[in-house]
Amino acid sequence: MNPSDSLRTFIETQSEGLSKYFDGKITLTWVLSHEKLNHIAHCHLFGDHMDYHGEASTQDFKASIDLVFDKLEAQIRKHKEIVKNHLHKGIQKEPVS
Repeated sequence: MNPSDSLRTFIETQSEGLSKYFDGKITLTWVLSHEKLNHIAHCHLFGDHMDYHGEASTQDFKASIDLVFDKLEAQIRKHKEIVKNHLHKGIQKEPVS
């Protein structure tokens, strides 16, 4: 389905919030659909060495999109925490006297 202008600007402003996590180029692909009373939003985010998916279904498109962004941010934060812990794993901290 083709989103309305207000829904399109809502998605664009939400997508700009994800740019704080990435230095490089990312691509977001959105698929919006509705089945009976459910509004389904699916997002595929990919770029250099990353590939994330999020999908949500509610009775409102904006609520579905918000849930998808929450899921994507959780995946990104988890991955960054794993990378951070992996990089600092070999460093031994000296005890404080």
